[in-house]
Amino acid sequence: MKVQALAAALLLLPALSFAQAPAGAAQPHRGMHHGGLERLDTDNDGRISRTEFDAGQAQRDAWRAQHPERAERADRRRHDAPTFAVLDTNRDGYIVRSEVSAYHDRVRPQRDAERAAKFDARFKEADLNRDGKLGRVEVQEKMPRMADRFAWLDDNKDGFLTRAELEAGHKRR
Repeated sequence: MKVQALAAALLLLPALSFAQAPAGAAQPHRGMHHGGLERLDTDNDGRISRTEFDAGQAQRDAWRAQHPERAERADRRRHDAPTFAVLDTNRDGYIVRSEVSAYHDRVRPQRDAERAAKFDARFKEADLNRDGKLGRVEVQEKMPRMADRFAWLDDNKDGFLTRAELEAGHKRR
């Protein structure tokens, strides 16, 4: 009996997640990644107006002012946020999901190239003896956060990490 009740409850969960939330309540995940631009759609019409976008920018700026150390860390990982004009490619005054997807498709090659260049620079900096691979000592000294995962990343168990092993390890995360 308990199993049947649990199964029924689990079956109802997806249906309940689509139920309308009361006004002012947090909105359920609606497709794009939860922290993305869709959170700016305060009137839930499936598009972001200039007013909604500007309000989101103001919230972001306020958060950055309250948390400068976290904002600085985020700046090192992220790129500049696109402007409303860059995202609103059809110039109708609204941003929709297809415009955001098209933007990401446009900038992906540049970001991939930047990411690869950053990876190459970090690898070269860590490769103290310039042998094209990283030993345990090099990882402990230059990439200490990765040191505890060394054995897991060393796929061929030769005691060294190659670029390919590091890239494969990044994809597994």
